[in-house]
Amino acid sequence: MIYSKKKKHFMKKKIVITLFAFLSVIGYAQEKAHALVEVSDFDGNPISGAQVQFFNTRANTTIEGVSDENGLLEVDLSAGLYNIRLKSVGKAKDYTAIEIPELGPREVYNNVNIVIQYEEEKSFTLSDLHFETGKSNIKPESHGVLDELVDYLKLKPHLQIEIGGHTDSDGSTDSNLTLSQNRAEAVKKYLIKKGISSNRLTAKGYGESQPIAENETVAGKALNRRTEINILE
Repeated sequence: MIYSKKKKHFMKKKIVITLFAFLSVIGYAQEKAHALVEVSDFDGNPISGAQVQFFNTRANTTIEGVSDENGLLEVDLSAGLYNIRLKSVGKAKDYTAIEIPELGPREVYNNVNIVIQYEEEKSFTLSDLHFETGKSNIKPESHGVLDELVDYLKLKPHLQIEIGGHTDSDGSTDSNLTLSQNRAEAVKKYLIKKGISSNRLTAKGYGESQPIAENETVAGKALNRRTEINILE
């Protein structure tokens, strides 16, 4: 069987760290480094609503922040080794690590700047979204990923999205088209119920017309039954 794979948009990333300097100050104690984080695309345009996490691998704790309209956020980091993560809907990717060293006597942190550049995703699949078999009823355990999508859309109030429903090849072409449209509409209704304006949402069912895997295997069919979010603007 011949099938076509939809072109995927891979997130490019570049993280530049301007390391801190140390100053000696008599009688001054400092427990955390105050860091200014700048988030932008590769043309230097600020990215607002970016969810940045700093995972302390030694303390097993996470500090997170969201960039403002200027692409800026500030965090206070204690000594430790941190993985820098960019959080998206249903996932968080590690991109690099930085270490905040322990201070010696009469030392303080100074000028901690972190610049993060990346290309935002144009589309992504809601991998943890599941429906009842042959129906458009969303399973309760899937509410978590939809709530993350709600949070994402609230952080980026300018975005408009298409909710794309896809099926495997079981059943007739017409029934699959109807099922995929109904499932996309069910997601749209959930988002509206959670406070997202309907003007930002388009629901589109594609049925079995855009498979990304073979329909001859159980695993392939599972991949083809999916809901994709496409960023329109």
